[in-house]
Amino acid sequence: MVLLRQKLLLLAANLLVPIGALIFMTGYFRGRPNTPAPAGVIADRKIAANSAPFHKVVFMVIDALRSDFVYAENSGFTFTQELISSGAAVPFTARAASPTLTMSRIKAMTQGTSQTFLDLWLNIANSPNAARQSNVDTWLSRLKTERDPDKNMVYYGTKTWLMLYPDIFDRHDGVDSYYVPDFTIVDQNITRHIPHELQRDDWKALVMHFPGLDHLAHQGGPYSAHMLPKQKQLDGVVQQIYNAIEQEPHMKDTLFVLAGDHGMNEKGNHGGSAPGEIASALTFISPKFRQISKGVECPVKATENYEYYSVIEQVDIVPILSGLLGFSIPVNSLGMFVSDFVRLFRAPEDGVRFLLRNAQQMLNLFKTKVDFSNAVEESSVCDSNCSGCLTDEGEIACLWGKVSNANDEWEKTKESSSQELIEVIDDFSRAVQKSLSVPLNNLHTTRLLAGMASLLVAMLFLLLGVSLSHIPVDSGVVGFGLLVSLHAATMFVSKLVEEEHHYWYWASLAWMAYLGAKSISCGQPWFWATIPAILQYLTQCWNQSGDTTYPMIDLLHDFLFNNPLLLWALALAAYALSANSLANNLGMGTLFPRVMSSLLCIMAAFFKVCVTQRDNPELLIFMPQSLKIAMLEVDQTQLLRIIWTYMFGCAICLVSQLKPSAQANRRNVMNGALELANLYLMLQSRPKNLALYPIFDLQLQWFLHSTKLSPSEISLTSLVLAQSSFYAVGGSNSVASLDITNGFNGIQGYNVTAVFLQTVLSNWVGPVWWTLGGLRLLLAWLENQSTLDSHQTTGYQDGSVATNGKAQQNGGTNGQSTAPLNGNDVTHRNTTPAKCKTRAAPTLARSGEVFFEYLTFHTFYTASSSLAVMLACVWLRDDPSLWTVLAPKYVYVGLWTVFQQLLINFGLSSFEGRLTFTKAHVCLD
Repeated sequence: MVLLRQKLLLLAANLLVPIGALIFMTGYFRGRPNTPAPAGVIADRKIAANSAPFHKVVFMVIDALRSDFVYAENSGFTFTQELISSGAAVPFTARAASPTLTMSRIKAMTQGTSQTFLDLWLNIANSPNAARQSNVDTWLSRLKTERDPDKNMVYYGTKTWLMLYPDIFDRHDGVDSYYVPDFTIVDQNITRHIPHELQRDDWKALVMHFPGLDHLAHQGGPYSAHMLPKQKQLDGVVQQIYNAIEQEPHMKDTLFVLAGDHGMNEKGNHGGSAPGEIASALTFISPKFRQISKGVECPVKATENYEYYSVIEQVDIVPILSGLLGFSIPVNSLGMFVSDFVRLFRAPEDGVRFLLRNAQQMLNLFKTKVDFSNAVEESSVCDSNCSGCLTDEGEIACLWGKVSNANDEWEKTKESSSQELIEVIDDFSRAVQKSLSVPLNNLHTTRLLAGMASLLVAMLFLLLGVSLSHIPVDSGVVGFGLLVSLHAATMFVSKLVEEEHHYWYWASLAWMAYLGAKSISCGQPWFWATIPAILQYLTQCWNQSGDTTYPMIDLLHDFLFNNPLLLWALALAAYALSANSLANNLGMGTLFPRVMSSLLCIMAAFFKVCVTQRDNPELLIFMPQSLKIAMLEVDQTQLLRIIWTYMFGCAICLVSQLKPSAQANRRNVMNGALELANLYLMLQSRPKNLALYPIFDLQLQWFLHSTKLSPSEISLTSLVLAQSSFYAVGGSNSVASLDITNGFNGIQGYNVTAVFLQTVLSNWVGPVWWTLGGLRLLLAWLENQSTLDSHQTTGYQDGSVATNGKAQQNGGTNGQSTAPLNGNDVTHRNTTPAKCKTRAAPTLARSGEVFFEYLTFHTFYTASSSLAVMLACVWLRDDPSLWTVLAPKYVYVGLWTVFQQLLINFGLSSFEGRLTFTKAHVCLD
C-alpha cells in the first residue's frame, strides 16, 4: 500500500511538472501587446510619390545571408561585389534582433517592429491560421494600396510570407521551405519564374525568398564544400536582375534590394543573438546610386563581429522603402530613414521633409508609450546639447525641441543648409529607436503564478513520497541536495545561465573525483580511479558550448577534421562495439545474431557515411571519387527505413526470449533493448559525435566494474552525466544550438510531429544515453541484490553471504559465480571496508522502491531547476536579460520537462521498472 501511494504521488508530480511549465510558458511567451494606432502626420503623398526616385521594387531575401558571405574575401558574390565597388550598390550590415528566426525577421523587415519568442513555436508549428497577420500595417500593404493600384504584388519563395500575409500578393508560388535536406530544388523552383517576370510590366513589387543557403548551412555549416557554389548560384540571380534593370525600359526605375533575414553561427544555426546570427547583409542596388556614391572597396577582410560598412537596424528597411518608393510609413515602425539617401529624391527638400515625417511618426509612436507632457517637463534640466538629462524620456523630449527649432529655421529661408536639421533628426530618431526597441513585457501574471504553483505542489508530492520510504542519507543524497541548491542560485545570474555548461562540467568532474577517491579507498589503484574524471574531461573538450573558447577544444577539433580518417575510425569503433553488444544479447544461437547485428550496424554506418557525403563531403576526402558519386545516388530515406525494419526485427527476437522464470533472459532482453536504443541515437548524431559513444561506454563499464554505487549515487551519477553530456555534444542555452538536420532522417516532407520529436531527440542524445546508462546501473544493482537475497545476506551487499553462521564469498552452484548485468563477477571478499559497502538489502528490497528513488531524484531536480528559472524570469522581468538570456533558457526548460523528464526519464524508467524483476520482489517480514 505504501509503495502504491508513492507511485501515485510520483505520477502526479511528473504530470504537474510539464503542465506547470507549459502554463508558465503561455503567460511568458505572448504576442506583442495591442497598442493604439498613433495619429500620423497628414502628408502630401502625391508630392512624395512624384519625388520618389523609384516606382517599383525587387525585394530578394536570401535566408541566413550573413554579412561576410557578400562583403568579405572568399565570397561567391563576385558580381555583387563589383556593383558595390562601382557605386551601383550601397552596402550595409543590417543588425537583426533576437530571436533570429525566419518568421520573426520577416515581420521585422515588413512591419518595422521587434518580435517575441512566440514566433519560435509558430515557426515550428508551420500553421497558416496561427501565423496569419490580419490587418497588420506593413510596407507591403502600404505599397499595395498607395502606389499604382492597377499593378500587382508578386511573390515567389518560402510559404512563410504567404502564411503571414495571405491577402497581399496577387500572383505567387510558395515553396515548402521546411524540408531542410533539400537545398537545390527548393531554390530552382523560385529562379524558374524570374526570366518571365522580368519581361512583364504589370507588377510594382517582386518579392522573393530563397531558403536553400539556410538549408545548406544547417546541414554542413558556413564552411561546407557546397557553400561557395550556392553563393555563386545566387549571385547569378543578382546579375540576371541587375542586367534587366539596365536593359529593360520598364525596369529603369526599379529599386533592387538584396537582404538576409538573419545570419548564422559557426555551426550553421541561428535563433540566438551571437554576432554572426544578428549580422545580415543588406544591399540597395540600382544604377541610380552612382549619383550619390563613387563606390567603396569590396571585398574586404573578414571581421570578428561581422560588421561591414555602415551598420543599421533591420527594421530601418521599412522607412527606407517608404521613402524611396513614395508611400507612407507603417504607423508602428521603429525604423529610421538613412539620411544619405536624401540626395536621391528628385526635389532635395522632399527628402528632408520625408526625414521629418519619419521623425514625426516615431514621435507619435513614442507618445503611445509614455506621457510626453511629463517628458517635456523632465527635459527642463537638460543643457543645450540635451546632455545631463535625468531620464531617457527627458532627453527625447529635448531632442524633439531641437528638431522643431532647426526645422523652423530651415523653413524660413530654405537657402540655409539642411545638414544641421538632418543631423538633429538623426539624433532624435536614434534615441527614440533605442528607447522603443526594448522588448515589451506582455506577461500574464495569473498564468505565471499558476505555473509556479504547479511545480511547488509537484515538489511537495515528491517530498511526501520520500517521507513514506526509508531512504538513508548517504553521499548520493547529500551530493544531490548540494547540486540542486547551487544550480538554482545560478539561474539568477544571466552570465551563468548563458554559460551553464561550466556548472555541469565542474559538478560532473567533482563527482567523478569523489567516485574515484571512493574506489581508491576500496582497494583500486590510483591510476584506475582517475579514469572516469579523465574520460569526463575528454567529453567536455569535444564540442564548443557557449561563448567561452578553450584551446583544447580548438586543438581537438582541428586535429579530427584535418584527419577525417581518424574521426571515422573512432566512429566505426562505436558501431563495432554496438554490433558486438547486440549480438551477445540476441540469443538464438551464435551465428545468426552475429550476422544480423553486424549487418544492421554496417547498414547504419553506411547510412551515416552517405549523409555525410551529402552534407559535409569535406569529411570524406580520403574516399575514391567513384564511391562518392555512388553514395549520392543512394536513397537515404529508404535505406534508413530498411535499418528501422531490421531494428524492429531485432526487437522481436529479444522479446521472444522473455520468460517469466528466466532472470538471465530478462537481463539479455533489457541489454539488447538498450543497445538498440543506443544504435538509434547514433543514427541521430553528427559524425563527429559518434566517437563520444565509446567514451560514454567506457565510463559506464567503469561504474559497473570498479565501485559499488547505491541507488541514490546511481541517480546522481546519471543526472550529472546526462546534464553535462547535453553540452558535450554541442548543446547550449541558445536557440541557435538546436540542430535540426537529423530531424528529417527517414522522413519525406515536413511532418511536424515526427520532425519535432526527432529533432529534439537528436539534440538530447547525450541525456538520453545516460538515462539508459543509469537504468543499466540500476538493473545491475537489482540483480546483484536479488542474488544476495537468494543467499540470505547478512545485511550488506558487498558480496559476502552467510552459510551456517559463517560468511563466505558469494558464488553460484559448484563454485560458479552468478554473473550480474555487466557479465562480471560482483563478489568481494569479506574484508571489504565498511565505507565501501552499500545499503543494506532489506531497506530497498523491492525493485519498485529503487525505481521510485531514481525517478524522484530526477523529477525533483527538473521541478526545482524549472521553478528557479521561473522565479528568475519574474524577478528580472524588467531587465533586458529577460528576453536575451532567460527567454531562450525557458525554451529549453519546456523541452527538458516534457521530453527528457516525462517521456524519457519517467517513461523509460516506469516501463523498465515494471518489466524487470516483476516476479523477483523480496518480501519484507
